Amino acid sequence: MQDSSLGKRARPESHQEPSTQKDVRKTLEEARKRAQEAFKRSGLPSAPKASAASWSASAQNSTAPSSTSGRIGRSDTNTEREKIPTEIHPLLLGDAARIQEKIKSLAPKFASLQKKPGMPSNNTPARHAQQSAIKPTPTALQPSAATANPYLSETAQEDEPAPKRRSMHRALQFHRPGRYVMEAEQLRREEQMNALKERIQERARKAGMRDELVGDERALRREAPPEHEWWDIPLLPHTKSAESPHGSDSTVAQYPPTETQFEPTPAIDHLIQHPIPIPSPMGLLRVKPKGIMLTKQEMKKMRKQRRAAEQQDKRDRIKMGLLPPDPPKVKLSNLMRVLSSEAIADPTKVEARVRREVTARREQHERTNFERMLTDDQRQQRRMYKTKVEEDKGIWCQVYCIRHLVNPSHKFKVRKNAQQHHLGGIIITHPELALVVVEGSAKSLKAYKRLMLVRIDWNDLEMPEDTNKDQENDAFSTTNHLGSSQADVTPNRCELVFEGPVRERTFQGGIIRTEACPTEYKVKEMLGSNLTGYWEVAKQTLSTSQRD
Repeated sequence: MQDSSLGKRARPESHQEPSTQKDVRKTLEEARKRAQEAFKRSGLPSAPKASAASWSASAQNSTAPSSTSGRIGRSDTNTEREKIPTEIHPLLLGDAARIQEKIKSLAPKFASLQKKPGMPSNNTPARHAQQSAIKPTPTALQPSAATANPYLSETAQEDEPAPKRRSMHRALQFHRPGRYVMEAEQLRREEQMNALKERIQERARKAGMRDELVGDERALRREAPPEHEWWDIPLLPHTKSAESPHGSDSTVAQYPPTETQFEPTPAIDHLIQHPIPIPSPMGLLRVKPKGIMLTKQEMKKMRKQRRAAEQQDKRDRIKMGLLPPDPPKVKLSNLMRVLSSEAIADPTKVEARVRREVTARREQHERTNFERMLTDDQRQQRRMYKTKVEEDKGIWCQVYCIRHLVNPSHKFKVRKNAQQHHLGGIIITHPELALVVVEGSAKSLKAYKRLMLVRIDWNDLEMPEDTNKDQENDAFSTTNHLGSSQADVTPNRCELVFEGPVRERTFQGGIIRTEACPTEYKVKEMLGSNLTGYWEVAKQTLSTSQRD
């Protein structure tokens, strides 16, 4: 109410606008005097409570003469304080404010980088000192202009962040399509979830159950993991499972148990049981290092030197009298040179004696060789010993697939060479192909591989003319293999399907079985579950070779 009265008193009596700048100054001076007198009569403190920033902003809109001359007198009681400039409130200006606005509207409207004549510089020391001195205390009814509108503050305050500048070159940012649709769906889901929670709690209260669903985190709480998983139950001791719905024969490993109780046992503790390491079968093989490999010439030279050393040792023993000297080795060719006098005296008698000595030496040589010769049993034992030494180095397996195995000569070579090399395995004939599986030492399989891939001509399918009638019942007969009495004329070939080491023998060494299997089921039954893969790989290899 007091401000309105002051405004009415500040309004000039004459309503005519002054035509000169002098009248404007005079009117402003009178308005300031009346405002100062009214301020003294009000009894307010000498320091103004209004925001100095808002008054200084209105004062800067006026002309330069008015801003320089418009200063309010200081109170005598506050002479010790720093002189603070006080600007006139815009309401006290009256018609002068409208005149000033009209003068400003007549100014040219174009951009300029020059500073306005009435605008003080922010970088001057006096301005900084003035701003540090003027710190108005906002009242409860009217907040400061810097707090109400931070864009009016000329400098950024320390305790309040300045407004972020917006780049004029920033591209437009559009919302992603469907953003608000997704937010609306999320709100609907939350509402549905809250409704579900309320229904669950209501049913729990009606049923008399304890309210355990209080709180958002417990509304849809998952069950805690069980102490023992069902797949670990067969491995735990002292288990007592409930009756299974699948019958008495059902096991815990097949179906998850419904109720299981465990008795505390000392078998479960914090210790870790490490399995006992099993040595590799190849690590047990102890192969002797091979000696120095000599060429033929080096071997002959070593033999010659060894025999010379033995002969010299025998001569030394004869000289020392340890051995009797050898009788002269007389032949018909050196008879006259060795027995010259005796041969001249009685040549017939000497010739007969020399012939008897030659015959005796030949018989002695043959008898020595026969004694040194091995018997059939000893030869077989020697062969088995060598085979055993080779097999101790490791057992290897080879698998061959043949398009047609109908020639009796081929059948005999495949079977007989495997027996001679002490190989064990099986030969299976099928209308589509023939499968040969052999096991043995690496040295024996090396020779057998050359037989199967190099020595045998598999395209030679001609049957001998004197075929025995009993061959019709043979497992390798052409009728059983091809279903007719004549062989197929398609190109025949033998392919090596697999070659590698095996852990242990599947077939007995030295025994080759021959089986005729008209169906694939019979083939898999003969091979067993461990060797069924050989048949699948053989079929795939044969089909690939036929396409090529």
